[in-house]
Amino acid sequence: MGAAALIGIDWGTTSFRAALMDGTGAILDRIASKDGLLGVGNRDFEGVLERAVAGWDAGRSLPVVASGMVTSRTGWVETPYLPCPAGPVELAAALARIDTSGGRRIAFVTGMSFRHGDGAPDVMRGEETQIAGLGLAGERLAVMPGTHSKWVHVTGGRIAGFRTAMTGDVFAAVRGHTVLKLTTAESTGSPEAFAAGVRTGAADGGAGLLGKLFRQRAGSLLGDFPAAETAERLSGLLIGAEIAEARSFAPDVGGPVLIVGGEDLAARYRAAFDALGMASEVAAPDAAFAGQFRIAKVAGLV
Repeated sequence: MGAAALIGIDWGTTSFRAALMDGTGAILDRIASKDGLLGVGNRDFEGVLERAVAGWDAGRSLPVVASGMVTSRTGWVETPYLPCPAGPVELAAALARIDTSGGRRIAFVTGMSFRHGDGAPDVMRGEETQIAGLGLAGERLAVMPGTHSKWVHVTGGRIAGFRTAMTGDVFAAVRGHTVLKLTTAESTGSPEAFAAGVRTGAADGGAGLLGKLFRQRAGSLLGDFPAAETAERLSGLLIGAEIAEARSFAPDVGGPVLIVGGEDLAARYRAAFDALGMASEVAAPDAAFAGQFRIAKVAGLV
């Protein structure tokens, strides 16, 4: 590995990650903390950043590339969304650059927007950088699971379009604030229950979700399955419906669906694809930092 050339910051609502990279993009060192945007007091973003990276670059000579929710309305620098289609070249041209009061140079990667066929809007922040880091060739469909899962249609390394599903948000809300909380309080892991939920959610193209949700409650009351399995079935139900709906988003894209995400969620989605007999593969880790390096290189920062 060579000398340090770039600091990458992946800054989300509840998490902060940083990587020190050399001139080839190899990671020399990394930091992870819970200093997400919600924990930054008095908008002291610069202070949080300096405390994290000063040990790497006390002289503030290295360029910094930041991506994620740090460019949102509640972040450090709000940036306008870049419309699809776009990739590393367009993202590099749209970098928002500032010099902090302490003299550190920071370039912010903006988010992206998309209009569906009916004109309905969609937005992302952070996922565009991960896609840029994957360097995908040809035409691919990627899923980026999370609180708000993103399904991304990639053509020649550029994002052609995407759709968002509030799967994680809905799971938390339904599990904690509806009648289903009565049977999910004492939950147990069950791959079989999860797979059954996936198949139910995906049936009929994912339609009828509201009725399917109540039947989770009815099934536990009538003894169709143990009440402690409700949480796993609920998770599978929502993910199965998400997958069924998303396949209609890019029906002509072949090959395995690429799963881009943390280890636990990636494994859960891979199990869901297996339950539906669909091919999938998991992307290499550190896509966000790889994307930051790629964008920085196009922009001439490294």
